[in-house]
Amino acid sequence: MGKVYSPPKELSKVPDIMEFASGMRTDMEAYDKAQEEWKEELSKWCKENSSDKYAGEIINEPVADGYAEYMILKLKPVALIHLPLGDSYYFRWAHRWTAKDIREKIQQDKAWKELVNKMNAEKEAQTKE
Repeated sequence: MGKVYSPPKELSKVPDIMEFASGMRTDMEAYDKAQEEWKEELSKWCKENSSDKYAGEIINEPVADGYAEYMILKLKPVALIHLPLGDSYYFRWAHRWTAKDIREKIQQDKAWKELVNKMNAEKEAQTKE
């Protein structure tokens, strides 16, 4: 069984959506950018603190109307960092993921992204014709 940790305290503060709200409007573009920058910071930290080739990769699992997200620190033994972003969902069984499960999730995510990129490229090519 793996371990799931909170983000390291030495990182910058996790972006809070309320910091991007002004009255009835929320600057979602700025919030999304802040989340991506924080993920990059955490990824860099993971790579500096682990020699695992998957360190810094993100995996997710659908939960309710969103996703529970985790960043990989290492696979032997499994050590994940929960990403408290968006709705901060947790996946109830994340601690039971094996290294094999995680590698399969990474391969599935990459295959899905390749398929979507291919479909978008084909759609764009058809539009230009």
